[in-house]
Amino acid sequence: MAVEQLSFGDKVSPSLKYQINTLLGEVYETDISLYHIANIDLNNDGIDEHILKRKTCEVSKNQCIYSIIAEKDGKIILLSKIRAKNLIIGETSSFGIKDILVFKNEINDYNFDIYMWSPSQKMYIMNIE
Repeated sequence: MAVEQLSFGDKVSPSLKYQINTLLGEVYETDISLYHIANIDLNNDGIDEHILKRKTCEVSKNQCIYSIIAEKDGKIILLSKIRAKNLIIGETSSFGIKDILVFKNEINDYNFDIYMWSPSQKMYIMNIE
C-alpha cells in the first residue's frame, strides 16, 4: 500500500497563520505557536488542507488530537478531530477525498483504523467495514 507521510513544520502564509490563530483562540483558547502544521491537498483540488498537532505530542506517550482544517470562503473550517499516535494519508479515497490511516499503537504499525470522508456528516469518520 502506498501511503504519504505528513510533513509537520510546514510554512503557512501570514494571512493563513492569522486565520488559524483566530480559530484556535476562539475555539480552543490557545494559539498557533503551540502547534505544528502539515499542509496536504486531501481532495486534489490544488488547494491544501492543513493538519495541526500540538508540539507537545512529540514527547508525549499518549495519543494526540489531530485537527484537520480547510479554508472556505475566506474562513477556516474544522473538518475533523482525530485522536491517534500517528496519521498517514492513504492511497485510497472516498468520495474524491483521501482516506487517512490512524495509528493508535506506536509499536504495531500494522494495527490502524481507516478514516474516510463522509459527505453527509461533512467530516472524516472511521470506516467500520
